[in-house]
Amino acid sequence: MKRSHVLFDVAALVVYLLAANPALTGIPLHEFIGLGAFIVVAAHVVVSADGLGGRGRMGRLALNAVLLLSLAACVVSGVMVSGTVLPSMGLYASGYHFWDPLHAVAAKVMLAALLVHVVVRGPAALAVLRRRKDLCGEGGDCPA
Repeated sequence: MKRSHVLFDVAALVVYLLAANPALTGIPLHEFIGLGAFIVVAAHVVVSADGLGGRGRMGRLALNAVLLLSLAACVVSGVMVSGTVLPSMGLYASGYHFWDPLHAVAAKVMLAALLVHVVVRGPAALAVLRRRKDLCGEGGDCPA
């Protein structure tokens, strides 16, 4: 795991946390940040694809499957209940009474799986950040 990957992962987490809090951002911004979060998380999956091997492989695969399925359900249902994104394109989707509860459930499942993901992968990410800090020393003399 590289330091740049860890920093990207932290940025992805921050974007997700913004998207996951519509009370903070408001619904219109929530919808657009949610689409951006989808792109950032998809990039995270591509960059982190080599992390599927090693010990606990089946557990990680199951966790990643839950994360990806809940992300897909959340994005699709979010677009289908959109009050800003779809109308800005002149579109409207019916079936709100199906899509809205699906969006709520998918978001909760994704949050729970993400918490597990952070707990499982967090120590490795912190180790990378600490190792880099230790190499730099107190004076900030980092080898390039």
